[in-house]
Amino acid sequence: MKTPRRQFVRTASAAVSGALCGVLVLAQGTRHGMPTPPPPAEPNQGEADNSKGKISQRAILRQHEKEFRDSLTALSTRVSELMREVQQLPATDIFSVKIYKQTGEIERLAKQLKALAKG
Repeated sequence: MKTPRRQFVRTASAAVSGALCGVLVLAQGTRHGMPTPPPPAEPNQGEADNSKGKISQRAILRQHEKEFRDSLTALSTRVSELMREVQQLPATDIFSVKIYKQTGEIERLAKQLKALAKG
């Protein structure tokens, strides 16, 4: 009685493993290979793209420089205004809210300049 069971288990396992191998072989057969590379670009086309990149890079740098100079001018103006107001203020008076707000604006402009200098 044990022999037919063993025979059945062997036959079933052989059938299952054969089916799995067949599925794996079929799956490997439908695999796609490496894609074909695109044709090489024309030499003139690459130079045109490169020159456009340089032009846009220059435009970006000019815009960056303009923003930096504008921020620097604004900072200089604010500092000059604050210096005039503090000089006119007697030493015994308490600083006003206006002066506090101006110093906050100067700090903001200074941080903006620092960020522009990093970039």
